[in-house]
Amino acid sequence: MINPNEQNYKKINLSAQNEEDLVIFSTLCQDSIIKISNIKWAKKSKRFYILLTRLCWELHHFSKKKDTFLKRVNSILIFDNVFSVKSKGIQQSKSNMITSLLTFNYNFLCFEKQSIDLIFSGDAQITINVECIEAFLKDVSDPFEGTSLKLPDHENDYKEQN
Repeated sequence: MINPNEQNYKKINLSAQNEEDLVIFSTLCQDSIIKISNIKWAKKSKRFYILLTRLCWELHHFSKKKDTFLKRVNSILIFDNVFSVKSKGIQQSKSNMITSLLTFNYNFLCFEKQSIDLIFSGDAQITINVECIEAFLKDVSDPFEGTSLKLPDHENDYKEQN
C-alpha cells in the first residue's frame, strides 16, 4: 500500500466550468481504465458520470523513482446539465468490457449547442450535449500500485501501428 503522506499526496477534488478547466481534466484522466458498466447517464437529473481508475499523472511526472510501479486511483468524473448522450463503438450490452479514456474535446457552436466528446480506445466515443460546462473530478480512493512499470507512450504506439 502506498503511503499518501510520504509523497504529499492530496486527493483530487476539482470542478470545471470552462474549456481551460476541461483541458486539465482531460490531462488528469488520460489513460484511465473504465469498465463499461461504470458509465452512466441519469437522464432525469441531467447527470453523466464515469467511475474510472485514473493513472496518477500528477505523481509520476514529479517522481524521481522511475523504476516503481505506476500509481492509480479510483475517481469519479461527473458532468452536470447534460441533455443528451450519444455513443459510437461502446457496446453497452458488454458491461464487463474494459476501455481506456484517451482524451476529451469541448465543442462550442453557440450557447444552445455545446458538447463534450469523450474519446476512448478502439475508436469509441461518447458525445455529451450540455447546457453549460459543469464537471467534477474527485478521487474516491487512495493511490495504489498498478500492474505496469511503464508509462503509456502514445506517440510510439501510433508509429508502431502505421
